[in-house]
Amino acid sequence: MKILGIIIVMALLLGGAVVSVAATPEITVSIDAPAQAASDSDFTANVNISQVTNFDACNYDVSFDATVLRFGSVTSGLIGSTTIPVDIYNQISSGRWRIVQNVPGIAGVGGSGYLAVLHFHVIGSGGQVSQISLSNGVLSDIAASEIKATWAGGSMKVAAAPEATTPPTAVTPSPEGTTPQTVVSPSPEATAPNKTAPLPTKSINWPVLLGIVGGMSVVGLIIILLARRRAY
Repeated sequence: MKILGIIIVMALLLGGAVVSVAATPEITVSIDAPAQAASDSDFTANVNISQVTNFDACNYDVSFDATVLRFGSVTSGLIGSTTIPVDIYNQISSGRWRIVQNVPGIAGVGGSGYLAVLHFHVIGSGGQVSQISLSNGVLSDIAASEIKATWAGGSMKVAAAPEATTPPTAVTPSPEGTTPQTVVSPSPEATAPNKTAPLPTKSINWPVLLGIVGGMSVVGLIIILLARRRAY
């Protein structure tokens, strides 16, 4: 006994062997939805699940704003390479649906992926936001024991419709509104090349001319006679 006590004391002093227990990773189930979607459009949101072991079944509620979104349907998910079928989905109240899923067989499923795909239609207008929440969620393994998990939701915003841009209207003047320019064609007289105008022809008044010549002759004769008389 004394020796055993000494051994125990030495073990305590030197430090005993520590048996490490691997912590079980926390499993998260979350909504993976687009950040926004256009009004009057369809979109899908995945119910994602992180690494899980021996998964067999689940049930959970999906809640959203029924004035913004309309729930259409839910389709199967996929963990690893195994399809996770949807057995039941029912509307519990406005904007709240319950989904029940079970994997056939007893082998259990391991891996990460998504439990289901939720199909929505946007009925809200631009700027509205709807939370997509998960609640009352339970995961079960092949022994019907609960698998602890954290359930998280998401949100989706209705995108504002793009403003319509109206291109400027090209105004085409009507035939009545446009006055055609009048082109004045020059007359032939105005476009004829310049010609030297003939000088006006005057008719000769012969009686007057003869009278002038005769008068000048008489004056000349008188001058000659006067000059001769002075000479004598």
